[in-house]
Amino acid sequence: MKKIFSTLFALATAAVLLSAQSIPSLQKVNGKTCLVQDGKPLILLCGELHNSTASSVSYMEKEKTFDNLKAIGLNSVIATASWELVEPTEGKYDFTEVDYVIKAAREHDMKVIFIWFGAFKNPFMTYAPTWVKKDVKRFPRAKDEKGNDLEMPCVLSDNMMKADAKAYCAFLSHVKDVDFDKTVVMIQIENEPGIRGTVRDFSPLAEKAWKANVPDQLISYLKSHDGSLKDDVQQAWDNNGKKTKGSWEQVFGKSLTEDDGNNPILNQTEHFFTAYSYAKYLDYLSSEGKKVYALPTFTNASIFGIASRGRSLGNGCSIPEFFDLYAAGAPSLDILTPNSYMQQIDEICKAFVWNGNPILIPESGVSALRGLYVIGEWDAIAFSPFGIDSFAAGASSNPSEAQKNFFDGYNLLSQMYPLIRENIGKDSMRAVYLYNGHATDTIDMGDYTINFSYGRRGFDIGAMMAPATGGAPGAGGRAQQQQEPRFEGAALLIQVSPDEFYMMGDGVNASFTMKEGVKSSYCGFDKIYEGEFVDGKFVPGRLLNGDERNAFLTPGKISALKVTMYHY
Repeated sequence: MKKIFSTLFALATAAVLLSAQSIPSLQKVNGKTCLVQDGKPLILLCGELHNSTASSVSYMEKEKTFDNLKAIGLNSVIATASWELVEPTEGKYDFTEVDYVIKAAREHDMKVIFIWFGAFKNPFMTYAPTWVKKDVKRFPRAKDEKGNDLEMPCVLSDNMMKADAKAYCAFLSHVKDVDFDKTVVMIQIENEPGIRGTVRDFSPLAEKAWKANVPDQLISYLKSHDGSLKDDVQQAWDNNGKKTKGSWEQVFGKSLTEDDGNNPILNQTEHFFTAYSYAKYLDYLSSEGKKVYALPTFTNASIFGIASRGRSLGNGCSIPEFFDLYAAGAPSLDILTPNSYMQQIDEICKAFVWNGNPILIPESGVSALRGLYVIGEWDAIAFSPFGIDSFAAGASSNPSEAQKNFFDGYNLLSQMYPLIRENIGKDSMRAVYLYNGHATDTIDMGDYTINFSYGRRGFDIGAMMAPATGGAPGAGGRAQQQQEPRFEGAALLIQVSPDEFYMMGDGVNASFTMKEGVKSSYCGFDKIYEGEFVDGKFVPGRLLNGDERNAFLTPGKISALKVTMYHY
């Protein structure tokens, strides 16, 4: 009897302890916004499932989805929760798939970010329930200039917005009830907001809003941020006399409809109107949801280029040109995030740290090196390749070389977790990412200037003996004169003392010199160790000397070095 009582007491105590875990929140750590739970920053080594994967429990079990995700090193996953499955009949809810994702993630010691696919998904309303899609009177569609219905909701419809928010809040209420150990840490609301097939919505509700005065909320934002607005918004407002009252065209001007050779945003005012309309819709869901369960929220944008001049998968998407419209219209959204399939992830991050916006990459090409870079250089909250379940297929039973290499990258970051946490927001942690057109980079750390180049050793006999037409990019020969194959390299550096550095990554050579202004007659390597990290501690392997005495991370193999310098 005592044994039974003891067991029940232990289970009850465990449940109380688990339920006492804090709701994840965004907090400043050394000046950087981090996702914090129980007083510690979370660094999400993540992956996003294909859109349809989380719609079927039997499919996920058959495919061993979570076993495979764990086998490639994930500590978190982005999965969908769709309105059509959550509320197939109005007022009647089904959380079967949501519950399975939470349970499976918990069993695999992983966190979850849910995407709420509600009224639209870049930007079509395919995830809305049938009862919503068929009732076009109650839930009106967006229309093109000719008055044709589009397969997109009119986001200016209160009926649509409130029905979406009601289901979203029911979903959050359920998560709050069942997620006793706070496995779910964030919510992405909708996906890639914007409109396609028309420059803006021409439905009756949209026409009324278009001709009405620009909302006071936006005017107030323009006034309080005058002089620091994004260039396109600032210029359009300036050019029209900084009006504080009037229609969209009166305040921002009539739009150009043809490119004059200077790459303007065509239909710019229509884009502003659309961006603000979507922002207000997202803000309503976010703010109503936080009344139920205050998880951090974000939305994402499809990025086709930096300074893309308004071009995205949807007009009015939350790209850099329209950040002000989203900041004004959706203050309850915590983060604006990029879908970054472009190789220039460094440029994307530079654009998205606008006004302290933290970096979170919800969609990317599959590359552990990109994750290593955004975490090391930008203190990213999460890095998440898209379609990760396809890439991870079979990894739990028979991993491929690509899967092993990805695991090596994520596992290295995982083993470095304590060290990364200690250095978040500090100049002692930096990273570089090298790719076609950007094969070199330079950073300063402490008294040192560190120059990075892709894919070669300081002394590489293999490159010296390679045929003139061969060799890796940067290795010499006539290969440089030909079109180079796509390549990537990355290095994350953590400075642990004035002359000691940990260097992790793939495909990068680093040379150290004294920073300009630091007096020294000589600077050189003292010791270079290969090694690995175990629970945040570096375990040394070979001491590199002679022909291997270089701070060089071999291409195609994610590895770690400890580099000690000396100078006099």
